[in-house]
Amino acid sequence: MIRPGLAAAAAAVLAVATATAGAVAAASPVYRFAQPAQPLPQALLAVSARSGAAIIAPAELTARFQAPGLSGDLTLDQALGRLLARTDLTYQLGAHGVVAIRRRPDEAPLARRPIPRVAAPAAAGREAPVDLETVTVVARPLGEPGRALKRAAAAQVDLLLEDDLQRAGSLGLGDALARLPGASASLEAGETRQVAIRGVGGRFTRVRINGMETLATFGATNAGGGTNRGRAFDYNVFAADLFQQVRLQKTASADLDEGSLGASVDMRTRSPMDRGARSLALAVEQGFTSPSGKAGPRVSAVVSMHDAERRAGVLVSAAYSRRGLVEAGTSAGQWEAGEAIFPGFGASTSGHPLAELNAALHPRIPRLERLEIDQKRLGVTASAEWRPDDSTQVAADLLYAELHWTRHEDLLESFTFRTAGACGSPPVPTCGLNAVTVTDAAVVPYGGRVPVLIAGRFDGVDLRSEARLDQLDTVFRQATLAASHRFDGGVKASLLLGFSRSDFSNPVQDTVYLEQDDVRGFAYDFSDPRRPRLAFGDADLATASAWRLSEFRSEPNWVDNSFKSASFDLEGAAGAMAWRAGLLHKVYRASAVTLRRSDGGLANVNSDLPDAVRALPIEGFTRLIGQGERFGVDPPPAAWLIADVPAARDAFAQACAAAGCDLLQRRAAAGLTYEVVETSDAGYLQVARPARPGRRFWGEGGLRVVRTGEDAVALGVDAAAAVVPVQAAKTRWRALPSLNLAWSLGDDLVVRFGAARVIARPDLLSLRPGLALSTTGAKMVLAGNPDLRPTLARALDLALEWTPAPGAAVSLAVYHKAIDTTVQTTVTRPMAFSANPFGLPDSVATAACGSAPGCAAALPIWQFSRPENSGPGALSGVEAAFRAPLDRGWFLEGAAAYTRTAVKMFNAAGGLATIQDALGAPRLAANLAVGYRGPRLETRAAVSRRSAYLTAIPAPNGGDVDGVNGLTTVDASARLTLSRQLRLTFDAANLSGAVMRQFSDRTRIPTYQHRIGREFRVGLRFEL
Repeated sequence: MIRPGLAAAAAAVLAVATATAGAVAAASPVYRFAQPAQPLPQALLAVSARSGAAIIAPAELTARFQAPGLSGDLTLDQALGRLLARTDLTYQLGAHGVVAIRRRPDEAPLARRPIPRVAAPAAAGREAPVDLETVTVVARPLGEPGRALKRAAAAQVDLLLEDDLQRAGSLGLGDALARLPGASASLEAGETRQVAIRGVGGRFTRVRINGMETLATFGATNAGGGTNRGRAFDYNVFAADLFQQVRLQKTASADLDEGSLGASVDMRTRSPMDRGARSLALAVEQGFTSPSGKAGPRVSAVVSMHDAERRAGVLVSAAYSRRGLVEAGTSAGQWEAGEAIFPGFGASTSGHPLAELNAALHPRIPRLERLEIDQKRLGVTASAEWRPDDSTQVAADLLYAELHWTRHEDLLESFTFRTAGACGSPPVPTCGLNAVTVTDAAVVPYGGRVPVLIAGRFDGVDLRSEARLDQLDTVFRQATLAASHRFDGGVKASLLLGFSRSDFSNPVQDTVYLEQDDVRGFAYDFSDPRRPRLAFGDADLATASAWRLSEFRSEPNWVDNSFKSASFDLEGAAGAMAWRAGLLHKVYRASAVTLRRSDGGLANVNSDLPDAVRALPIEGFTRLIGQGERFGVDPPPAAWLIADVPAARDAFAQACAAAGCDLLQRRAAAGLTYEVVETSDAGYLQVARPARPGRRFWGEGGLRVVRTGEDAVALGVDAAAAVVPVQAAKTRWRALPSLNLAWSLGDDLVVRFGAARVIARPDLLSLRPGLALSTTGAKMVLAGNPDLRPTLARALDLALEWTPAPGAAVSLAVYHKAIDTTVQTTVTRPMAFSANPFGLPDSVATAACGSAPGCAAALPIWQFSRPENSGPGALSGVEAAFRAPLDRGWFLEGAAAYTRTAVKMFNAAGGLATIQDALGAPRLAANLAVGYRGPRLETRAAVSRRSAYLTAIPAPNGGDVDGVNGLTTVDASARLTLSRQLRLTFDAANLSGAVMRQFSDRTRIPTYQHRIGREFRVGLRFEL
């Protein structure tokens, strides 16, 4: 078990020395020094090189001092005392003998303990003095501690330490994590929500905070995936300021919680023992976003203290930020063939025959989109640590986080292009695609194989103004109690007890639709994906009398994820070998509830409105929007009338109160109301040859055995169209061996090899039993699958790490995973309801359709979806990273990972086909940064690139897949030291004005584009 205080010790477990399990020399060793007077950073690095001790010396503390020369035989304690005697600095001994240079506290310096040094196996007693020639070196870069710790580990790891997190200038934790080699970000509202690593998406990565597995989830727009009901971790819940260390382990080990296919993320909050006896840090920033023009504050604070003997300490930190932003863009609402919207277009005067038009793909919901988001984020950590003696440690850590959004989503669109059903003569107002006449059309063979109605002009189109209001809230709580004791024989026992809960609520999700019928001259043109065109013909967009109230939806939903963990570990050494063994009991509970407007049955009643509500004057609850917005279209539209959702709700409530109607009668929705409890019991044994100074070979190998049980209950639909509870249970055993080896081919070169059997469990939503029907969009029957097997793979990794000079590093890794099976959500092409594979009668579809237009059991519009095991497959990739110091404080650094996956997956026809890039991550994830680090000024500019990736296989609509386009962003930051305590900071995000885009089909038919804008922040940081 990793102790909570390891956070800053990790910042310096750095140099080699640490992970060792050797004996501490009885007496402090003596070294012979012969180094001249020189700048303090060079002097400290020379002492570190001579003694083998890991010394953390931040440049902003040491760069301004000149150190005296050192000569003669000195202990490390004596050498440091002489170097720091004429400065305001002191040093502190952290975990594993790591030395941290700090500012001297205002009170009298604390008594220092002699600094132990881990002796090499051959060493005994006093080390003989060795002659040393004059050493001239450059200062140790701030990023080097993480690289030194990475070198000492047996597994392949990357680290972000507190200095790295501060310098990243990130609002959310995910923005910092996405900068690590092999990682790429998926964005929501301009921030990293989830992270993909080495070719696999966030659902394949497990996250631990303070030693225990946990999960944080939030919501998103429909285009962003909606409410997170899976295992992918939503990093935007947390401020980066709350954490001291983020550790990304890319190869498996037996002592690490199972559940990751790609990598495991370990995050640590701060410990009081890793800071000064009295420590205070404050940060205040002001942010500005475009194009919203809104400003928002960001503040954070850390207060900690411990006693002179470092026996007891407490720490509290907090972070708060607020942002306001506006996104605007366009969407095709996916693409579908006219013949799948039975019976297709009604007439054509375009010169193209109806058969050709109906065989081509067209936009399902062409529209303009405007999102306005008000975001608030709060986080608090608290830590109390007690060390009654040198062998015992007890730590209690608390973490609390809140993320609140109010999101207004305003759309101008047409649902006609997705609405099925044959029209009579004359057509009724609610008739769909069959009432449309195509007056002009451009049909192109997209990608040379898919006919696409890429542009056209149409008569008989119904226009909608959609206003949606969401209130999104996540409250995250975690408490851990960790205790460890090392017995006289050298065996160490550790205990961890923990509880965490991520409570997501979307208590308001209300949508009001206004509609006007039979618009002539409606047009779209998606032939230029960067500048699509939408025109609304003879529609009267700004006059209230031209619109009618057509629909009201209310679908609040909640998702609650909680973990309870208890683990017990033992570790010790036998000769040159070390061993670890442990037990873990973990309970993961996921429960969800979704409510929908209801008449007591399955029926879709969104368009059923009381007469008293329909009679309300539109002008009483509407407003004009869109003035000055370009939406990425050319030419930009005029303003349009939209419902003011809070005002509309009030007006509806007052009308119903007078008429005795109930518009908000809701009941739980089948399929999205469930509870699944997963219980895991694991035991492991691991043996290791630890890293030690002078040792050329080290590593670890072990076996983890896991029993997993799942108990699920969900609301489903039976053959009588009744909503009933359904239950299921399953138990499985897995044995997971792992091996990590490292060879040092020289002082500057390490080769690593990893091999393991890895597992990633399905989302608990997929494991729910029962059936559900959805008729609000596509007409779908959705099933869970309690018999799903987890994703299983055999992983091989080989890496080389080269540090040719101080501050310079190059790493190269190749990796391969042979995938036995994975989990895929299958979906069929549209067909009649009677073809369903679940044995449901047509009466169930009839009951579910209710008053929804274009919905009937006999229409060939129904699709059937179920999660299934697919595979096998393979994943292979290469990853490279470097850091190169340039002249006069400048440096260049970068990383890139390229991954290819090929997995057999079910297509829409139900057959298996080999699909590339099938695991929710881009092939390419790369970043490049140039920066300057001087005594007072630090600057950094970075460009990040991720390629496209797939989000749905098969796509639910006309394309074979859905995906997200590649994204390139440019960021910059600067830090100016005004005094020893005060720094001025500046950060800029997305300077390139990158646009989020999505596509349908592997031919990349454009589906969605949103401009997320630029963000600027300026602030002050104070440390005492």
